[in-house]
Amino acid sequence: MPRPKREIKPSTVRFIAMLRALDLAVNSHGVSHAQLERRLCDWMAEGQQAESRLRESPGGADRERLTTLVARKNDVEQSGLARTDGRRAKAGGQRIGELVSGKFPAGRTPPRRRVEVCVAVLLEFLAENDPDGFAAGEYGTRRSWLEWWRQADQGQEPDIGDGSLTVWGYLTTALEQLRQAGVHAGASVRAEEPAPADLSGLLTERDQALERARQAEKLLDEARARADDAAARADEATARADEATARADEATARAREEARARQQARDERDEARRRADRLRRRAAALAMASAGLAAFAGVAADRLLLAGPPAHTVEFAAPAQEVTASQRPVFTLSRGLPAGTDWTLRVRLTVTPTDPVSACTFGMRITAHAEADGRPLPSFTSRPGQTDITQVVRLGGLGGRELRLVVTRLVTDPQCTLRLDPAGSRATAPG
Repeated sequence: MPRPKREIKPSTVRFIAMLRALDLAVNSHGVSHAQLERRLCDWMAEGQQAESRLRESPGGADRERLTTLVARKNDVEQSGLARTDGRRAKAGGQRIGELVSGKFPAGRTPPRRRVEVCVAVLLEFLAENDPDGFAAGEYGTRRSWLEWWRQADQGQEPDIGDGSLTVWGYLTTALEQLRQAGVHAGASVRAEEPAPADLSGLLTERDQALERARQAEKLLDEARARADDAAARADEATARADEATARADEATARAREEARARQQARDERDEARRRADRLRRRAAALAMASAGLAAFAGVAADRLLLAGPPAHTVEFAAPAQEVTASQRPVFTLSRGLPAGTDWTLRVRLTVTPTDPVSACTFGMRITAHAEADGRPLPSFTSRPGQTDITQVVRLGGLGGRELRLVVTRLVTDPQCTLRLDPAGSRATAPG
């Protein structure tokens, strides 16, 4: 019993010959299948970099271009034409050679994704090596190749139109090569010996095995797509975890900085309190010394009064004022002294901070002068930190109309408020 013929569809042979012709056109420029596969590896690497950039800035200005690179990378991976283990130097282009020879897959129209990737890389090399011919459409376009694949997949021989285009000059050579390899329309599989009785069953099993292989390849493509999706989700989860870790580190750093700031504030507060205590003790000591000096001055004055002619004394009682560093207070000491007398003004100005625990009088200085009848007299400046200021001013016959004390400068912290009291100031004249 003769073995039945197993024929390949003419449309499939025609389309594979067209792929072979396009491959021969590329090979005429010295481009090997290994170079083609290495270019596919480059596309996958660019797609992986684009995925990373999309995760870092999903709303970037070049999002559309990056998305296109990622889609091209996915197409290359699912086509199975290039190595996916990252070893670009080992790329030999075997799968591309099998595809344009009708062996990958054998005896049937290759899948659409595989054809699209192969045509895309072939057209890219032709655009680089023959830009004029590529621009003139001598090698077709990705859209025209998609239409030719659809015709072949539906059992129709692809209609290439004008046969004078450059790439179709290789079509006869491609058909001859396929015919020599046994891949042509009407090719049959014959046996030297009579076929066994169950040959039809074996052929059916073979067809079933081929169909199972196609289904397995389809499942493998789907599994690769799912693995890519899972890897993308894992990368996104890792990126989110990294962002959360970075935010936690920032929060920890801020908490540590705030703790250091609080500790520094506590240290500064304690230091201010210690300075205030020292200043209070110093002020108490100065007050005691001033009281002693005042008592001594009183005794001395009494002795002078007893020893010499009687003296006239006018005590001043101007109200105290609370001022800041930007203010210039004026104290009216008298509306007029008796005329015709040689007067001596003894100014006493007491400075007290409104906040007892502050250090407002530390380094404080006051510059002031007396005005008699509208005429400013020589000014005087206190020592740094002096809180009980005394000054003797010779008036002579001035002060008959008005006597004032004018503070022209107050050096202290701008946030401080000081109480200035001229109590104890007086004018004296010999009797």
